[in-house]
Amino acid sequence: MLAIMMGAGIGKGVTGVIGVVNNRNHVGTVRLAESGNTTSRSQERRSKVETSEKTKTKATPISNAMGGINAVDGSAAIATTGFTLDDNSRAALDAQIANFTNSGYTASFVLTDLTTGRTLAYNADTPIYSASAIKAPFIMSLATTGTIDLGKVYQAADEQSAEIKQNIDSTLTVSDNTAYKWLVDTFDVNAFNTWSEQAGASARMTTGHGYVTTSARDMARLWTQGYGFLFQHMNSGATDVTDESLQWLSGDMTDSLNSNIHNALGGTQTVYTKAGWISGDGDLYALNDGGLVASPSGPYVLTVLTNACDRNDLLTSLIGTLDSVHSSAMHS
Repeated sequence: MLAIMMGAGIGKGVTGVIGVVNNRNHVGTVRLAESGNTTSRSQERRSKVETSEKTKTKATPISNAMGGINAVDGSAAIATTGFTLDDNSRAALDAQIANFTNSGYTASFVLTDLTTGRTLAYNADTPIYSASAIKAPFIMSLATTGTIDLGKVYQAADEQSAEIKQNIDSTLTVSDNTAYKWLVDTFDVNAFNTWSEQAGASARMTTGHGYVTTSARDMARLWTQGYGFLFQHMNSGATDVTDESLQWLSGDMTDSLNSNIHNALGGTQTVYTKAGWISGDGDLYALNDGGLVASPSGPYVLTVLTNACDRNDLLTSLIGTLDSVHSSAMHS
């Protein structure tokens, strides 16, 4: 069911691009000195081409998205990779960004289409405190690395698994800080740091502290890798991960507390998100959201990081505009 909601081909990847081979009219022969047999040069060429094609890396939604995320410019300007914004879309985005800057806030975002790799960004490398937006990537790192046995946890197969499940549920659905601290203290941060490095992200946690200062680009990398785990069975050490356990885990993210992506799009689209917010505690300010959107125009990754505390209206409006741009200009 989730595979259908996330778009055609999800869970199976996409086939690689097959190169075109030009045949030659002239066919010569090569004598094999030791055997005395002959083989046509065309057969030899064909064999070499087939061998070369097998060694090519196949394009996948993950490689497409990561390529776009890595390539897009990270400066304080609207940037694109793989497509060009039309004037109306650019004007709409400029107006949304002005809503933040005119109110004294910093906004950043990365949106990448999982089919085409087309990417749209603004302030992609601006450092912003993650707040609770990092909780979902942390939990995905535990599951995909095999630090927790997701199947046993989903089934609450024993007392420990049941406790893990309860804390994951509370962390993802209502952003319970106590439940999250229990997960961080119980499993430490090594799995997250390894998984983040595999994604090409620079975000690293320190022992006992499950939050980071990060960027929209790095959060997009983590969510792209999370998409591979949740919907394509791309694991980083875990074995025998069942569809049922993945459906439970992703289901916890479909209506998470205070998600502005869900507020903007959840009425018509399935989203898998985790928001984060903090309003001055420890002199930290953030209003963030990130995740996966099962858009009718194709699935995409979206991360929005800001310091616009309590201004959910600004985030919801920006997210709606970003979704419109994706539908009109970025899908295949």
